[in-house]
Amino acid sequence: MIYSCYYGSYLAAVAAALHLGLMEEFDSGEITNLPYFGNLGKDQWGKLYFVGEDKSGRKIYIMGSKKAGRVVEKALKGFAQIYNMEETSVVFVDLLPFGNLFFAAGCFMLRRLNFKRAGTFFLMAGIRKSFGKLKDLVESIKKSV
Repeated sequence: MIYSCYYGSYLAAVAAALHLGLMEEFDSGEITNLPYFGNLGKDQWGKLYFVGEDKSGRKIYIMGSKKAGRVVEKALKGFAQIYNMEETSVVFVDLLPFGNLFFAAGCFMLRRLNFKRAGTFFLMAGIRKSFGKLKDLVESIKKSV
């Protein structure tokens, strides 16, 4: 299971934590202490980072895919097909649609302007706004795979 967002270290880290049961509710302190949260940059796009194994034994990864999530998903499914794996053996979840204006502003302030305090404030506001939908998505994925 691969959770992916633009950088791979914000929404993907939160989704992976939700999947693994590392958090239940929105808590900005918990979020900033998640593995890989805010620690992956441009040079790490496309790399998989192992976050943990869920209760069913599925390995959970995060990945930054910029805006190429759909292409990456098709490529992964193609590789699964080449190696005669079931299509569900590789589950790729593109979280780019869960971003919002607050989230984008926070990322811009953090990554481009290096405004840590303001950037973190807007980033957390964006994650808080998307948190319920993100949590519902993760729960539905866990039930379906």
